[in-house]
Amino acid sequence: MKKWICIIGSAVMILCLSGCENNEVESNAFPLALGIAAEQDGGFHMYIAYPDLEDPDAAEQAISKDAFWDESLEDLTEGTDLMSKVSSRNVDMNHLKVLILDGRMLDDGANTDCLIRFFVEKEDVAWNAYVLLTDGEMEDLFSEETQLNSCLGIYLEDLLEGWDHLKAGSLITVGDLISQYYNRNEMLLIPVVSIDESQPVVERFAVVSDLSVIQERSMEEVFDSTRSLILFEE
Repeated sequence: MKKWICIIGSAVMILCLSGCENNEVESNAFPLALGIAAEQDGGFHMYIAYPDLEDPDAAEQAISKDAFWDESLEDLTEGTDLMSKVSSRNVDMNHLKVLILDGRMLDDGANTDCLIRFFVEKEDVAWNAYVLLTDGEMEDLFSEETQLNSCLGIYLEDLLEGWDHLKAGSLITVGDLISQYYNRNEMLLIPVVSIDESQPVVERFAVVSDLSVIQERSMEEVFDSTRSLILFEE
């Protein structure tokens, strides 16, 4: 967490020291959490949470509060460009920490094609961001109603990396998802995030084969040190 305070806090301080006014600070956005949902009638809905650099305490507590943006899209590749146009912000996706998908993004081949194309074509998006699924309403996660002590992306990253009993390399990244799209050579275990009492929680994992969810496993099953993580082969 301290690393991201330094990165984003430094960005604010550099802008201030160079004589920039408030509106120049506000023209930058560093998304740390990205949500993508498939809409019922076709198309997608993109959600972005990024540190609020307009917050007076942003230089010292850069990850304490999120600002949010969301929009319906026909094509995912339009997403960050549209955000830049309508908000007059320079969107830098290099610091993305988590990608949250609804189940339909993987269960529908056309949606998966669009998702992978987005990450392959957008060269500034971090491929080391962790992947999560959600079976709830995405807008509940990307909301000011959530009660967090940090930005959503940092909160979820800390949650995932705090699991001592999960085997090294078990957390799936965007790069892993892209690799499986082309190779289809292994099953994936992806955390499922939901909202409980205004906070994001992970209570189970989705088992993904051929980039489709085939079943779910509880936290107890996944963390049981006496069994293999390849539980879904039983």
